[in-house]
Amino acid sequence: MNTLKTIAANIFDLEKDRAPLEEIADRIYSGGTLKGTNMCILILAIFIASIGLNMNSTAVIIGAMLISPLMGVIMSIGYGMATYDSAYVRESFLKLVFQVSLSVLTSALYFALSPIDTASTELLARTEPTIWDVLIAIFGGLAGIIGSTRMEKSNVIPGVAIATALMPPLCTAGYGLATYSPKFFFGALYLFFINSFFICLTTFIVLKFIHIPAKTYVSEQVFRRQRWFLSLLGILIILPSMYMAYQSIRNNLEQAQVKSYIESNFQQGNPQVVAFHLTPAEKELALTIIGRTITAEEQTELEKKLHTYSHFTDWSLQIIQNDLSGTVRTEDVQNLIKTQWNAAGGASLTKAQEDLRKYKELSMRYSPTYQRFEADQKLLTSIREKAPILFPSFAGIEGAAIATENKDSQIVYTGFLAIITCKSPLDESEQARLQKWLNAEAELPVTFILKLAPEAN
Repeated sequence: MNTLKTIAANIFDLEKDRAPLEEIADRIYSGGTLKGTNMCILILAIFIASIGLNMNSTAVIIGAMLISPLMGVIMSIGYGMATYDSAYVRESFLKLVFQVSLSVLTSALYFALSPIDTASTELLARTEPTIWDVLIAIFGGLAGIIGSTRMEKSNVIPGVAIATALMPPLCTAGYGLATYSPKFFFGALYLFFINSFFICLTTFIVLKFIHIPAKTYVSEQVFRRQRWFLSLLGILIILPSMYMAYQSIRNNLEQAQVKSYIESNFQQGNPQVVAFHLTPAEKELALTIIGRTITAEEQTELEKKLHTYSHFTDWSLQIIQNDLSGTVRTEDVQNLIKTQWNAAGGASLTKAQEDLRKYKELSMRYSPTYQRFEADQKLLTSIREKAPILFPSFAGIEGAAIATENKDSQIVYTGFLAIITCKSPLDESEQARLQKWLNAEAELPVTFILKLAPEAN
């Protein structure tokens, strides 16, 4: 047992390749500088991250993370706490406040001037931090300060910069400020605060572990009070992220169980489920179905089967259906082509080719309609997911693309008609912003009709 302890101690020994304490101090002081190169790089990183978030470019966002100097100031706070240098802690904290304010305001200015104000998935991803973000901040902070205290420089710091992602949340908060969205602003700032706090905390812990000397004498009572304060603050910071993680897990399980339910009960494809929508507040699952009409008895039986799933024991089932059993789908037409080609085996080649040409024309005529229907459903689902974040009054949407024939008798789609349900009326500026956002999402001119939800009337 002693041998194993000795081996483990040698493997995880942080003293062997540790840099001199004076060199560690110089590195941290240099990283916390608020002038010259660091400030120029900070401003450039702000614009790069904002552009990357705006254009939904992961590669550009990673570049901004790598060059951002924010981690240096956060580690400086941890260093000041570990050395009990209250003046340096105060100075570093004010530097961080200045950098955060500058980052948020600069990115807000960029997003206010940018012609693209649609919320990208990269922006949405930084509005609901969970316990996993806390774990990333803890492990990333540990890796960062350990790498900073080594004699030889490595690629640890760039990796930590990417993992903890300090700059993108601040730019997301700037987007929230520019678009008057509390969800984006406070959600992103919370993510930044999680990363900053735990990077600072892990810096403090590792520096105390390697016995960084204190600037002044500190009694055991003061140290104990500091430890309790940091522990309590850490718990308070973690609690909201644990709730968000619970909500995320619950939503994922619900989605998985819905998909399993649909696969188990609609395997034959007639009727076919083309979309589903969950309403947790009303405990209702709505299925949009095409194909043959489902009878009341069948719906009752389907609802009983829904209750066998753990997340839906007391949910109701709503079925929205259209009898499209006579509609020609792409797959049906292709099968018909194959059948006709095989049946024409004894006929002349000319007749077989003529039949094939007719069915190909039929396929080309109906296939775009079916594909457009699927595209409309995906668009509506995407809008239902994103719109409540951008427009808190949003309650629901129904709609479809508007079709017409061109001069060549081909079906073309010239616009999108939508009926939008809101919890409260939208003023003119909100309607204009909604119009611009819908046009970008649909990639078609959108005409929408607003109506109030029943409870809002």
